[in-house]
Amino acid sequence: MSISLKSDYYFLGLLLVAFLFSCLLTRFFIKFMVNYKYGFDLHKKNKEKIPEMGGIVPVFIISLLFMLFDFRISLILFLTGLVGIYDDLFKLSPFKKIVILGIIGGIIGYLIFGLDVKTLLMILGVSIFSNFTNMLAGFNGLEIGLGIISAFFLGLLLLLNGEYEGFKLVLLFIVSYLGLLLFNKYPAKVFPGDVGTLPIGAFLVTLAIKYSIPEFLIIMIPYIIDAFLKYLSAGITKREDHKPTTLREDGKLDPGEGYLSLPRLILKIYPMREYELVLLLWAIGIFFGILAVVFKVIR
Repeated sequence: MSISLKSDYYFLGLLLVAFLFSCLLTRFFIKFMVNYKYGFDLHKKNKEKIPEMGGIVPVFIISLLFMLFDFRISLILFLTGLVGIYDDLFKLSPFKKIVILGIIGGIIGYLIFGLDVKTLLMILGVSIFSNFTNMLAGFNGLEIGLGIISAFFLGLLLLLNGEYEGFKLVLLFIVSYLGLLLFNKYPAKVFPGDVGTLPIGAFLVTLAIKYSIPEFLIIMIPYIIDAFLKYLSAGITKREDHKPTTLREDGKLDPGEGYLSLPRLILKIYPMREYELVLLLWAIGIFFGILAVVFKVIR
């Protein structure tokens, strides 16, 4: 690292700057983007324009700040963010997305570890977990909130390992994404887009590999379950052929007849409102985060 993070006042100032800029820039982005790139919320009766690609803001802020400390971590966020932008605008095929993310993981892995088995783990980890944090999505605040929760518990594991530099990087990541969450939570005023969700998995798995945190896999269990259900059920027919989750007259969500996912499975068992579903999924993320910390302590 070219700059030390040892000064608590300096670091607290960076946290405050990152959070405030995230809030202010996201607010500006919403007003600017609403006429250029927007979508409609399927789970609301009022079909208002909701600007997309709001994840550009925290990814931009984090990429800049991390340049001060470790350009390789900055680069993984920046490059996966670029993939997200392209995917949001032009749509990459799943295969191309996996390959490109794997290449990025390999490049950053080589810069960090050289010719090492961890570089191979980076190729696999970035391609897989970037997609996982992009797939468990579709409800106001879900992707960003769960990403923040996952990052928080990874940060605790880093702290328990004595990896204070990594812990502080996680805090910068959290406060930057928290600014977006304030506008993405129910009812959402902005959607994060792939530019906001792909870098989450890339960042988390990069830190987990760099600092050797195997308990990271426990934190990611909700994502793993969701991906398993989707691949298990959507392999029969194309996903776009399935009926999306929709809003019922009583305000609860209808899981429809589409492919299985963790949210859809929950709705099939117990229908609920969107914000209730998101809170439950956040709670599941917290449960596995606590489980990872407990496993770390007793191991």
